[in-house]
Amino acid sequence: MSITQQGNTRVWFAILLLILLGLNLRPLLTSIGPLTQDLQAASGMPYSSFSLLTTIPIMMIGILALFAGRMTRALGYQRGIAAGLLVLIGGLSIRAWPASATTLVTSAIIGGFGIALLHIIIPELTKQQFRHRLGAMTGVWSAALMGGAALGAVLTPWLDTHFDSHSIALASWAILAIMTLALWSAPANRVPRADIPPRNELLKAFKYPRSWLLGAYFALVNAGYAGFIAWIAPFYGEYGWTTQQAGNLLALFSLVQVMGALILPTLSRSMDRRPWLALAVITQMIGFAGLCWLPEQAPWLWSALCGFGLGGAFPLCIVMALDHIEDPVQSGRLVSFMQGIGFIFASVMPLVTGAFRDLSGNYQLGWAFHILVGVVILLMTTRFRPAGYSDAFLVKR
Repeated sequence: MSITQQGNTRVWFAILLLILLGLNLRPLLTSIGPLTQDLQAASGMPYSSFSLLTTIPIMMIGILALFAGRMTRALGYQRGIAAGLLVLIGGLSIRAWPASATTLVTSAIIGGFGIALLHIIIPELTKQQFRHRLGAMTGVWSAALMGGAALGAVLTPWLDTHFDSHSIALASWAILAIMTLALWSAPANRVPRADIPPRNELLKAFKYPRSWLLGAYFALVNAGYAGFIAWIAPFYGEYGWTTQQAGNLLALFSLVQVMGALILPTLSRSMDRRPWLALAVITQMIGFAGLCWLPEQAPWLWSALCGFGLGGAFPLCIVMALDHIEDPVQSGRLVSFMQGIGFIFASVMPLVTGAFRDLSGNYQLGWAFHILVGVVILLMTTRFRPAGYSDAFLVKR
């Protein structure tokens, strides 16, 4: 095999691993939704408590992201990804035990820690490996993330029927993580070293107003996703939908997310991502408006619109943050901080929607809230002018 062929093989293997890592990031969350009513009956958890199964992993991503610098320095890329997969396998395997509040919450905490570790390493590793194709490759792993969400939603009810066991259906997703870990550990995987400067030279993102603005923006961008995946299945369950039908709807949402994640970052070839972000936000606002006021008229359309908008906004937001700083490690610190702030606040959205449901007896207030959030995002989008990126981080690091 020639040197060129070897290089191409390594690139494609790296892309394959990037896709597999993305696929592992969401089944822990989306596999729960289609089985909500059965799991609530088995565990005795009310709506507001049950929302913790979505809230905890998302919050874990946010909390761990604030310590991304220390984690990456201690583990590096190779061991960090391996550790994340191992912890995720442990969290998913716990679900093999009969469903109870303790089992499900423990699984969410441990599995959420594993997902969080993967979340803070993947963007930095992507910029290190694919610096000249950053938008496209960020879109690829984001699309894989959303594809994994779709698989979790649509296959879990089938697994539940096939095995006649909620526990086995939920724990089966550990197999995907085990396969990914095996490939990640293969000799063919050439992972670049994490060339991290001394700690005193690392970006201290919390000192910059732009970092906090990006964190708040990312929180609002992800709020709709967190609220949607937690409650869309039980929402339509109240209209008489079966668990498989609700799972299929969530799967459609996730598959259209994949389209948004692949299409919009690829189209945004300049550093000004604002027009595409605005398009993504307006699209999801229309979807939430449909869920709020015309839920039975076109449920598949509303879910698809939410999926395309939320799917495109997620990678665009990450790429926009990476655009601010040229150095992969320093921009990785910024993205980690942004994810930390963003996911911590986005994690309360399932709680908010669950509380609305408990208080009002319906989901309309929750969906309307996400429309209002979209208006705020549009106003904030105007602040991100590429000409001001370099000036935003001129002050001390």
